[in-house]
Parts: sequence; C-alpha cells; structure tokens
Amino acid sequence: MNLATTLNFCAIDVWLDDWELDVGQSLTDEIARAMDISRFIAILITENYNKTVWTKTEYKKALAREQKEQRTVMLPLIVGEAQIPDFLEDKIYVDLRTDYFSGITKLVGMVHGLTQFRVSQALRTQRPQNVRSVWSLLRSIGFDPYVVLGKDDFDEMLKYGGRLLRPDYAQFDPDALLESRAVSDHVKALVRELG
Repeated sequence: MNLATTLNFCAIDVWLDDWELDVGQSLTDEIARAMDISRFIAILITENYNKTVWTKTEYKKALAREQKEQRTVMLPLIVGEAQIPDFLEDKIYVDLRTDYFSGITKLVGMVHGLTQFRVSQALRTQRPQNVRSVWSLLRSIGFDPYVVLGKDDFDEMLKYGGRLLRPDYAQFDPDALLESRAVSDHVKALVRELG
C-alpha cells in the first residue's frame, strides 16, 4: 500500500496528481491551485528530494502560507533513505523510515486535532503494525477513523453494501461487498486491505 492510500485509509483526504489530473490539464496550474486550497502541504523528503524542481516550489509555497496564515501548513514526512535537509533543522517532522504506522498515527492525530499527549501516550502502549491497528489505537483515544474514497469506489460500495448516513458519509458491510459478484475486484481489494 502506498503512502497516499494509507493516508486515505486513515481519514486523511490526499490530493495526488496521479489521482486528480486528466490528460491535457496544466500540471503547474493544478498543483498550485491544490496547494492554495489544501489545509496542509505534505513535503515528502526522500533520497531524491533535491533532484526535482517541484520540491523547492512546494517548500517555498508552504512556508509562505505559514507566514501569511500564522499556522502550521508544511508537514515534512521523511521516507526511504532520505537525509534530513537543513531547512528542517527547526521543524518537527514525521519519520516514516523506521516505524511507518506509528508515524502515520502521529500524522493522523495532528491533522485531526488530537493532542500529541494523547497520541504519544497511546503509542507507548501500542505499536500499530497495519491500518487496522492504527484504527484501534485512534479509537482508544477518542477518534473514530474513516476511509476517504474516490467517488467511483464510494458509489460502488454504496450500491452493493452500504448505507448512506450523510451525502458524503456512509457505512459499509464488508462481508456483503466481498460476497457480491457484482462488486469489482478493485473494490474487493480495498475492503480486504482493511480486513
């Protein structure tokens, strides 16, 4: 499971160019627009961080918004064999290199306004190993996690095993989805990920 999917499975709505852009759209314009409207901008620090033009643009945009809005906008995430860049020397970051699901838990807690105290206390007694155990930990500190789905997946799940609670929120019966012959293999794979 890639990082964006993990975050969607843990109640964070991720904007990812591969998911959002159609052929012919301006990559520059759409990324700039997404960065303007997103509450947070995750900066992925990888071993290739300094090799792309976009990274400096994202970093500068996030810092400019932080100064203008007087709040945290940039969420540095360290992945892979990355070296910590100098600009992070005074920033707290989420390190996903050694304890991936604990880092995901910290990020979900921050994005959803859970106190770092509660999250860190829970992580002292539980070390999540998968999305299911992240959910369990989050529930233990008072947050009921949910999955962010694309419209196609949401509509298909709703049609074959869901109950609409609000226009953008539904409960799903995993067993009904897995047993239905009409449900796509793609949706069944999503359901199994939470299994």
